[in-house]
Amino acid sequence: MKHFPSGSSRVFLIFLILIIFACAPIWAFEYFFNLDGTAHLHSAHLMLELLNGNPQISEIYAFNSFAIPNASGHWLLVLLLNFFSPILVTRIVMTLIFAAFVASIGWFRFKIAGREGLGTSLLIGAAIGLNWFWFMGFYNFMIGITGLILTLGLFYAWRESMNWKRSIILSALFLIVYFSHLISFGILAGSVFLLSLFAERQNVKKALIWSLAALLPVLPLVYIYKTLTTSGGGISPEWQTPENPWSISGWFYRIGTADPLQLIGERMFPFTMLQSEYFRLLAPILWILITFLLLTAVTAFAFRKQQLFSKKYVPFVLLFVFSILATMFSPDSFGFNHGGYIRERFLFCTLIFFVPLFRFGNSVWLKKIAQFCLLFIIIYQTTALWDFAAQTNSEAKEFLSAEMVLNESDKSVASVILMAEAPRFYSRPVAQMSDYFGFERNIIAWDNYEIGHYIFPIIAKDPANRQFVLDYTNANMFYLSVSGKKFDDTLAGFDECLKNNHEKITTLIVWGNDARVEKVINQWFIDEPVFSNDRVRVLRHR
Repeated sequence: MKHFPSGSSRVFLIFLILIIFACAPIWAFEYFFNLDGTAHLHSAHLMLELLNGNPQISEIYAFNSFAIPNASGHWLLVLLLNFFSPILVTRIVMTLIFAAFVASIGWFRFKIAGREGLGTSLLIGAAIGLNWFWFMGFYNFMIGITGLILTLGLFYAWRESMNWKRSIILSALFLIVYFSHLISFGILAGSVFLLSLFAERQNVKKALIWSLAALLPVLPLVYIYKTLTTSGGGISPEWQTPENPWSISGWFYRIGTADPLQLIGERMFPFTMLQSEYFRLLAPILWILITFLLLTAVTAFAFRKQQLFSKKYVPFVLLFVFSILATMFSPDSFGFNHGGYIRERFLFCTLIFFVPLFRFGNSVWLKKIAQFCLLFIIIYQTTALWDFAAQTNSEAKEFLSAEMVLNESDKSVASVILMAEAPRFYSRPVAQMSDYFGFERNIIAWDNYEIGHYIFPIIAKDPANRQFVLDYTNANMFYLSVSGKKFDDTLAGFDECLKNNHEKITTLIVWGNDARVEKVINQWFIDEPVFSNDRVRVLRHR
């Protein structure tokens, strides 16, 4: 048997330790939920039931167009649900996505820069892998980004010798990334085009032709998807511009507000209720910035100017710069129905495109300081994840205790979430926990916002139900620490939604208490609960 070289064994050991250390909180408790991940999981369950021909499910739900991009993560969940319980599937998919992302960062670095800095690149992968998208359960985006990284590493090695066989493989990778996330696909297509332009002069034309050929199967899907956007009211980009649009510092400030790494409130600290402005100094985005500045300084000493601006590296310098500019100037969202967090996604790509560029040379101490900063981020983020997992486990036990009173008379369920305190974490899984009651039963769980949007692979069959889900999930969460117009507007929306659609909900699960909200609820639901447990009450329709 051929043995790994000692260097490869060490890199693999670093990789394994990082995955076990970072993902341990996910496996440590009885329950682990995240926000969007729970909705994805419920949608995958519905997809599986449709495939199995469940008539009660097919009466309410239907598959969306095959051209929808946000699909690969859902189909991965469908596959896993054939073999594992929903609670276990969440743990498995989060671990797989994190491990695949960290491995892809190592692959990316190796394909462009070789073995130098490979261990540090894995630390970067783990540090930025513990990001807000993964934490929230944006599985499709994370799969798309991982596919983007793997494809770029592969195409970098192929661009000088493209042929029809490699074009077919590239086309398959384009399709996988497209079916994962549209922004990931757009960045990948642009990056491949840029890399083609920086091939050796005699190979540029061939690289461009075969790359464009690889894109051809995706173009009809993009066109079909574009026609579907009209069902969401058409794409309408939204910018939160600086107060002074001519202020350069104002536009640079937008970079700092696009933080994709924050898991816990920036004024908070894991496992305590303390709040302080000083905790902002622990923000992972600040420490990753320090790391990259150190690595840039090291690279300036190690690289000769002509090396950095050679055809080998200049495409990644340009991708890095383009991503920063996109973070500054791109819209914040494409509108309520079309997806958001655009700038956060571009800043995340900025961090990735830095990976092939750094060099160490002989600067041992700067290298160690940079690695220390990365280890700090990993430890801090994992500590926050432990805190989140413990809190979520406690909330899930309380919330899911309502399951004992659900029976065949409960045709549909929805929840109202009344948060007494401002959330400590950027993921609030209690908002989607009622989706869990839709598993292994033919109960309609209306809290799954996905079935109201056109951008997911499964939707409510009736357009009226789709509109109800959009209206309801936009108005069923109240932050009691926030008063004034925002609270009043949410309450008015909730009141209007129940007034028009209360008959759709047979069972209402209420988390928390507030007299203003109770007054609206009691118009349509019996105020005496059939079950209560601390913050949870189960109410039947009148």
